[in-house]
Amino acid sequence: MSAKQKSALQGYPVTEFYPAVLKNYPKAGWIIEYYVLNPQTQEMVRRQMKLNLLRSRYTKLSDFRRHANEMLFRLNAKLRNGWSPLMEHDNNRLYMRLDDVLRAYIDEKRRELRPDTLRSYASFASIFGAWCQAQVPKIYASLFSKLLAVRYLDYIYSQRKVGIRSWNNQLKMGRAFFSWAFQKCYVKENPFETIKTKREPPKRRVLIPADVRQRIAAYFERENPYMLTVCELVFTSLIRPKEIRCIRMTDIDLEGRFIRMAAENAKTHNERFCALSPQLIERLRPVCEQRLPRSYYLFGEKYAPSAKPIPAARFRKDWDKMRTTLKLPQEMQLYSLRDTGINNMLKAGIDPLTVMQHADHHDLSMTTRYANHADPALIKTICENAPNF
Repeated sequence: MSAKQKSALQGYPVTEFYPAVLKNYPKAGWIIEYYVLNPQTQEMVRRQMKLNLLRSRYTKLSDFRRHANEMLFRLNAKLRNGWSPLMEHDNNRLYMRLDDVLRAYIDEKRRELRPDTLRSYASFASIFGAWCQAQVPKIYASLFSKLLAVRYLDYIYSQRKVGIRSWNNQLKMGRAFFSWAFQKCYVKENPFETIKTKREPPKRRVLIPADVRQRIAAYFERENPYMLTVCELVFTSLIRPKEIRCIRMTDIDLEGRFIRMAAENAKTHNERFCALSPQLIERLRPVCEQRLPRSYYLFGEKYAPSAKPIPAARFRKDWDKMRTTLKLPQEMQLYSLRDTGINNMLKAGIDPLTVMQHADHHDLSMTTRYANHADPALIKTICENAPNF
């Protein structure tokens, strides 16, 4: 655009288009002229429609102007509604607004993911969408740059005061969203792709010794026997707390001594059969002998079987209450029972492949990693069983 043209358009605000106007040039004749934003170059591109043939069809100039003004009205209405002539030549998905693309992303994930998993995606979409609406409203997804990605992550870290792990999760969610957008042709590159994750501190979960497990069992036996069953499912059957919420009565087979974990409920999306210890079988027998609908969840809204699963945070809240009462370290989480169960199985001589399958791990390296947890009983075991020099 020439300096003269820029000067002529100076009265208009910086926007995605400059309205169409009717002009009569000495050489070119009658034309409709307007400018639209090229989202790839961030420059205004001039477009013209020649009207000399149309002018020749009218004897009166006033009749021609009336027709031309009608064309101007329709064209400007299309421009205001987001239409661009570039869409007719380029991939029109590059002209989709970011909020519309984000909405399409969550709609697709909603059909593919479990509610627990979807919650993380929806949380990212809410935070990211709100920031974009405040900072770059109405931006095309294809115009979201690495600079904006860095600004967003700075906002997450500095203003929302999240930890390193949460910051990394936001980065990974951003990568996943724009990777999906790239595959769907909404963008030409992933602005989060080359941003490096921050080094995370090691997870603070620890093993729970046998004497502490006995104290925990005594507490829940007295205060909440249902929660003791949950603990045993985590420790013995190696079922993750989030997966326990999804167990239905139809999944329990006391004769076969297992609980079927359906693929759609498993973290890894793999169906598996979780072994039940004799102690767990006796705990579950009274519940299974009740005449309950097979579709009921094992743990309902108030722990008893129900048509609705127990709230997601209930296990954690009851565990935290116990931990405070018994004055246990914060590192001892409910999930620590699963770590402890895997560690104890390996040290009890159960072969790693069997433990890997029971724990629903992808490979042996993940399973054997659990043997490296800090074990309070390690010193005693070595001192009592190591050979003499």
